[in-house]
Amino acid sequence: MKKLILSFVLLFALNQQVKATQWMTSFEDAKKLAVATNKLILVDFWATWCGPCKRMDSESWNSPEVQDLMSNFIPLKIDIDVNRKLSSKYNIRSIPDVYILDSNGEILFQRKSYMMKSQVMQLLKKYTYGTNFLQQDYLNYKKTKSGDNALKIAEKYFDYSIYVKKEVKNDFLSLANKYLKLTYKLYKKEGSKNKNAQRIHLFGDVYKYLVRGNYEKTIKQLKDDFPENKIDTSNKSLYDFMYFTAYNKLKDKGNARIWYEKLKTNKGYKDLLLKSRKI
Repeated sequence: MKKLILSFVLLFALNQQVKATQWMTSFEDAKKLAVATNKLILVDFWATWCGPCKRMDSESWNSPEVQDLMSNFIPLKIDIDVNRKLSSKYNIRSIPDVYILDSNGEILFQRKSYMMKSQVMQLLKKYTYGTNFLQQDYLNYKKTKSGDNALKIAEKYFDYSIYVKKEVKNDFLSLANKYLKLTYKLYKKEGSKNKNAQRIHLFGDVYKYLVRGNYEKTIKQLKDDFPENKIDTSNKSLYDFMYFTAYNKLKDKGNARIWYEKLKTNKGYKDLLLKSRKI
């Protein structure tokens, strides 16, 4: 079934035949194409009467250098007078208003006001990241908007924030946190609001400090809020990983060794060690 869904989305992408410089106007189609091509969505909210929008078109968006960078995104133009519902959803109050979204429409970046060509180029270079690692998770979520599927995306974004450049790290962490909040809402809607509560808190309350390099805070949060004897079996590898990584980065060899031995008892610990080195 998953292969059929993926095949459908890929077929959709091929049938669209969208050029890198050709703006789409359908939000739903842009989201589907973003999944199929593993790209983020670049959105320009505008209006026909907007002088700065027209100026940005001629001086920025139509620049060959900008259009070359746009090939890394799914470009989407939304006329706020035509698509009032979507404009309201994103609380558009002034234009031009530029967003970078993931394929579910969650916000990674947003900036109001006119941008010069150099500013647009800087923006596009800064956020050129593929989403190949999330394609199947996106497809699963689009098929079934469940707490479990939202949590998988959140965790992937938390991990991805380890590998992105420092200048966008907090943006990806914020996006990951949005999916955690969505996870809780969906679990509540499903009638199981306490499901995976400990895991949600470990990611939302501790993991972010680890990724940001605040190792002392990581250890303090773990000690204060997550006693070892209260950790669920399903969360043990995550728990051991965070403790080991924090102590190792602080060059506390004694405690790092203790948690390394604990980490080794978990399945797939070698992958966790590789991830730890990237932090």
